[in-house]
Amino acid sequence: MGNTSTEAQFFGSEKIWKILLKIAPPVMLAQLIQALYNIVDSLFVGRYAESGLTALSIVYPIQLLMVALAIGTGVGINTAMAARFGVGKRGDAQEFAGIGTPLAGVLWVLFAAVAWLILPAYARLSSTSPEVVEAVVTYGRIVCVFSFGVFFESIWTKILQAQGDMKTPMAAQILGALTNIVLDPLLIFGLWGFPELGIAGAAVATVLGQVVAALVVMRKGYRKSPTREVYPRRVAEIFRLGIPSIIMQSAYTFYIFGLNLILSGFSDQAVTALGLYYKWQTFFFIPLGAMQTCIVPIVSFNYAARRIRRCKVTLLTAVAFGVALMSLGTLCFETIPGPMLRVFTSDEQVVEIGRWGFHFIGVSFIPMVTSLVFPVFFQAVGAAVKSSLLTVVRTVVLFVPLGALFARFGLAQFWLTFPVTETLTSLLGLVYYRQFLAHPYVKDAPLMDREHPTVVIQPSHPGVILTIARQHGSSGKEIGRQVAQRLGIPFYYKEMTALAAQESGLDREFISKLNRNAPKALYNLYLSTRVVRLAVVAQHQIIQKIAENGSCVIVGRAADYVLRDRKDVVKIFIHASREYRIGRAMEVYGDTPEEAEENIRRSDKARAAYYHHISGRRWGESANYDLTVDSSQGVQQAAEEILRYLETRGLAQAQNVR
Repeated sequence: MGNTSTEAQFFGSEKIWKILLKIAPPVMLAQLIQALYNIVDSLFVGRYAESGLTALSIVYPIQLLMVALAIGTGVGINTAMAARFGVGKRGDAQEFAGIGTPLAGVLWVLFAAVAWLILPAYARLSSTSPEVVEAVVTYGRIVCVFSFGVFFESIWTKILQAQGDMKTPMAAQILGALTNIVLDPLLIFGLWGFPELGIAGAAVATVLGQVVAALVVMRKGYRKSPTREVYPRRVAEIFRLGIPSIIMQSAYTFYIFGLNLILSGFSDQAVTALGLYYKWQTFFFIPLGAMQTCIVPIVSFNYAARRIRRCKVTLLTAVAFGVALMSLGTLCFETIPGPMLRVFTSDEQVVEIGRWGFHFIGVSFIPMVTSLVFPVFFQAVGAAVKSSLLTVVRTVVLFVPLGALFARFGLAQFWLTFPVTETLTSLLGLVYYRQFLAHPYVKDAPLMDREHPTVVIQPSHPGVILTIARQHGSSGKEIGRQVAQRLGIPFYYKEMTALAAQESGLDREFISKLNRNAPKALYNLYLSTRVVRLAVVAQHQIIQKIAENGSCVIVGRAADYVLRDRKDVVKIFIHASREYRIGRAMEVYGDTPEEAEENIRRSDKARAAYYHHISGRRWGESANYDLTVDSSQGVQQAAEEILRYLETRGLAQAQNVR
């Protein structure tokens, strides 16, 4: 699946169940390794001391926060690199990779310092047992202060994945997990001459496993740091792309911490029982996690191609697989909760609390399938707001408040939180899904777009390539078209979108809307989805092909940035007074004054966000352009100003100017 046509054939025509069976096993293997990592840790700690098992449950949210920060930053680097690779800017991509290592070091130092300071207070807030508090501080400080392996490994892994290397990160995970598993009994119990460190040994084993994983990816993932001048802009872009991922993953930290806090009001054993559920959850959720990961490229591709039926089939197939596989989890939680708990603990109070809780949690597994699959479905179709809302509603709005509510009636009733939360989230997801089916796109494409007329790149003589960025209502398109006519060279606006659609196989209406009417929230997450990145890459490739075919005028699509390394490009920005723009919008689009003003505000904001996402630069800033033109003087006068500028630079073809 190395090119667009192959992917289109695979994702667009192959049977959905065959696709899932082909791409899911590697994902499941990676998740199985991580599950074993967590389970073995708890298994040995539980054999050593019950207080240690409770401590692991309490520290777990802090570890999730650490992972969210590390992986989210890596996602930002990965996304930025992938975008540069897509348009052939390998040097820019390597700048992001070079920044990754020092950035990982800074994040580690900051996280370690904060964790060291807050862990004692956090431990006392989570438990009243001095033994548990001591274990939390001991384990937590070791895994947090020495967490450099997590930060470096996460970022180097994302660097390698941006370059298409999936095998090295997989090997790193396997070796890291094996290191942890082997060292756990040696360091916890002091076997074979090793010191008996107890829960501190489990922490040391975890840290060393992370270090081994980091060392495996370091050889290929480490890059030389670029010059300091590029850091502010590149780091800002990394976090702009990565923060949505950080926020979404951190939501899980909030709800687990919240539930731990509620249960600590009953007993440490109740906290331990919940922690043991999360250990088993990582194991039973492997198939469901694989379904979540694997449907994204399938749905993204078919949605962009307007194959809504295949999107539906993909979702229904994933849900069917998920329900079938999670039914096994339900069966285990309902029939053998006691033996499952005794794998980790001999504390009968923990077993008794957990046995009752597991019955309710097992019932939640079936609605949990849809509550977790719906968000990734909406992410895949570019509905980032709906995807995020479902996650936030589940983890923040429902889990913790409902847990506090049900806990008022007793510990036994607290466990109702799980089936009720998953059911309500699924119902909300179903409402969003029905809305999506009714209007899968903002509006139907115009008839001309549905017919998909063939558009070709027009060859032209070498000379000058004009890129025009413009404010909404500034007559930028009209000015560009007039300049093209006067020079006798091709003009590209909607034609560019059509060409990108033909090149990529994506729907032209989808491509056309990339930098219009941007979502007010999480716009960068939307632009970072796989299908959107594919569309952006297709646009950039077409812009470069157009430029290679000679003189032309290109309007919009951050063409000035895409062609920034060409010497024959003149970058122009068209602006105008607000009064002119409002009047122009009323004339051209039939807007009322209020509608015109709102559309100007929204459109300019969307264009600025898109341009900044693509380039890291400020849209409309004069330093980014060769010429800025005020179109308030009139379309013809503005066109004449551009032509005079070209003549002063010796770029206008005199014989073509009339």
